[in-house]
Amino acid sequence: MIPEDTIDYNIRKTWYSISKMYNKTANEYMASMSLGMLILNIDIYDGTPSTLIGPLMGMESTSLSRSLSNLEDRGVITRERDSSDKRKSIIRLTKYGIESREIAKKAVIDFNNKVMENFEEEEINEFFKFLKKINEITKSL
Repeated sequence: MIPEDTIDYNIRKTWYSISKMYNKTANEYMASMSLGMLILNIDIYDGTPSTLIGPLMGMESTSLSRSLSNLEDRGVITRERDSSDKRKSIIRLTKYGIESREIAKKAVIDFNNKVMENFEEEEINEFFKFLKKINEITKSL
């Protein structure tokens, strides 16, 4: 079997292409696609506990900590101690962070709309079923 005939190869190749596109936009504003995706998972109004962000992003705690420090250094986020549990910290977006989040959100929506306009609804539904099934399979392995 050649690589082009494998599910893995095609998913990785597609993700690489998507990642490259997002990084092009992210590089103009805040450094990387992963940082842009991270701020999309922070609640604009209430902030988000740092312990919830890792599982949402599929990130290990060391990578998350490094990314959060990077965002904090750039003035995108602040960390505040949770008033009910001092062991936890709440990640909040700064004004600059909210502006950056809007740019990241627009990039995701624009890409989503572009893809959606090139496929029939039935094809999109089948695609999501396919991805869901792959996720179920990988979790069972």
